[in-house]
Amino acid sequence: MSGIQDQIDNKREKKSRKITSERKFFRKGTRECSWGWANPELLRNVITVWAERGGALRFGKTSDGGAYAIGVYGDGEPYTVYIEPGEDINDWLQEFIGWASEGIS
Repeated sequence: MSGIQDQIDNKREKKSRKITSERKFFRKGTRECSWGWANPELLRNVITVWAERGGALRFGKTSDGGAYAIGVYGDGEPYTVYIEPGEDINDWLQEFIGWASEGIS
């Protein structure tokens, strides 16, 4: 399906892995990321569509600041999706909206 579905499926499969082991991939200084670059309307829509499903989201960055981190609650066990700073955050948010909107009438 989509890249988001693949990321979520990977997170579900790797529940037992420690978060710190996943963060090792992102090293400080590789690239910058800032939530200030995200389109405010897309952020609002992401929050709205996920809340309509009865879930919640947490927006942040990895401890070293090297990647976006979105905590997902309300989709089984809570998990965190990491988005590399080289990926366009607005494209990712738009894809998430499409994925999360499936099945909502």
